[in-house]
Amino acid sequence: MESLCCGCSSTWKKMFGKKHHETELTPDEVEAVREVWQRAKNHEIGRKILSSLIERRPKFAEYFGITCSVEDGINFQELHKAREFQLQAHRIQGFLDTAVGSLGYCPLTSIYDMAHRIGQIHFYRGVNFGADNWLVFKKVAVDQVTAIRVTSKQGSAMDLLSKEASTEKEPELNPYAGENCLARLGWNKLMTVIVREMKRGFLEEAMRNCKEEEPLV
Repeated sequence: MESLCCGCSSTWKKMFGKKHHETELTPDEVEAVREVWQRAKNHEIGRKILSSLIERRPKFAEYFGITCSVEDGINFQELHKAREFQLQAHRIQGFLDTAVGSLGYCPLTSIYDMAHRIGQIHFYRGVNFGADNWLVFKKVAVDQVTAIRVTSKQGSAMDLLSKEASTEKEPELNPYAGENCLARLGWNKLMTVIVREMKRGFLEEAMRNCKEEEPLV
């Protein structure tokens, strides 16, 4: 695990102190987040998030304790069968399901606490993401959850006959693709909170352990 400089503890406290800069979701954003999640969780979203993370950065497999060969390219068919991959994908989906289920019913601090605890667990398992990896995790999660595609509405009988005679496939639409879409705005806010608190949990544990290891003068 990468070491952290104990002398920088004051800097970490300023960045991740107990004072939270609220990232509140509006009621409309909460509703949009729930709506998207209801569809995403029925399409193995945990597997899609984890698979996309490893595809973009194979190092994530190591972070999650998944053994796979990357020399000749990752065999994702085999990777998806790995027990550790399935377990980690289940954990990702389970956590997000709990977080979304809390929105609007529990204070946002309940999500803070869950994410904070995961950050602490990462420290003791030796999982130390770099700053850029946290951003990748956030972006991949938002992109995959909102990557909902729906078949366009059927047209007239004449339109259907034309489509059958054509080699073109039925177009697919992603209603959540726009950056200003409520669902993407809501998921960006939610993942910002989750990532921030996971980082804070990790760094607080790192600082606490540094202090315990400091020799007495």
